[in-house]
Amino acid sequence: MNGTTELPVETADARRTEPADGNIFVSDQANMVKKSRLNSGEQATLRNLIQGPVAAMAAEQLSGLLDAGLETDIRYKSVIAEMYERILAPDARIQDHLAFLDEEVRSRFRSNGNPAALPPTAMKVMLLEPVARELGKNWSCDAASFIDVTIASARLQAIAQALTTEAARDRSGSKAPFAVIFLPVDEQHSLMSYLTGALFQALGWQQQVVPHESLSEFEFAKVVTQADVVCIAWSTNYLKSNAIQLINDIKLYSSHKTLPIIAGGAATLDFIDPLVEMGVDCICDSALSAVKIAESFYNLEKINHFAAQEGRDAKRRKSSIDRHSQ
Repeated sequence: MNGTTELPVETADARRTEPADGNIFVSDQANMVKKSRLNSGEQATLRNLIQGPVAAMAAEQLSGLLDAGLETDIRYKSVIAEMYERILAPDARIQDHLAFLDEEVRSRFRSNGNPAALPPTAMKVMLLEPVARELGKNWSCDAASFIDVTIASARLQAIAQALTTEAARDRSGSKAPFAVIFLPVDEQHSLMSYLTGALFQALGWQQQVVPHESLSEFEFAKVVTQADVVCIAWSTNYLKSNAIQLINDIKLYSSHKTLPIIAGGAATLDFIDPLVEMGVDCICDSALSAVKIAESFYNLEKINHFAAQEGRDAKRRKSSIDRHSQ
């Protein structure tokens, strides 16, 4: 995903035009996409590269090159540390946390402009992600108790859902791409999935977090058909077989279209090669990298759809001209 050039912006001069003499000119953009398509041999070579050396790259390297997150930005270290302390406070209320995030983001926008070039709600979500990471680290090294982690995780998930509602309200009525975040059967750790969903919503997407077992076969097929991108995440290797079944079901019900699949979660780091071979398009370890990768896939699909439509229009018009000339 890194090093990808910006997609060209089509200008008025580059659009398809139909002059008075009836000749058809296909846009430069459509010609460019057509010429850039790979033949079958080149596609096979690219797939071998992806399944070989690319798949062997550590997922944290891929996402780290894309987006490091706010925890590495010195301007946000103090607010992240304070949010961590607040989330563990015994008398903490969700509304107090939301008010704190709102004031902190507003004050930084006033002093720094918008250093991350993100909407305010997205910034709030990104401030929660390093808090969740720190909570997980402290749990793994016994620096946080089971009770603290359970209560703090529930609070973070409630805040994430409140921010999702806030983002949906701000963008109500607008048409947006749809991201589905699936959890394998028996996955109990859903906090990062809800944070990722909140970030999707804050950055202009519609989204839904869906446990695999919560849907009937018909409902599952319907959701997959509606999705523009699918994310999956699981937290432990004990769920590997459930994750494989989830991926297989997604592939089964998306065989009629190109549906990008993005994987994340702690367990994916030990399962990179098989995931790529199964058809997973990218593996990442941060919410922002997942959303940006999804946006890249979605924009590429729009360009491909535009080029295909241009080709169909040109062929249809040429046939019409041929008939009239006979």
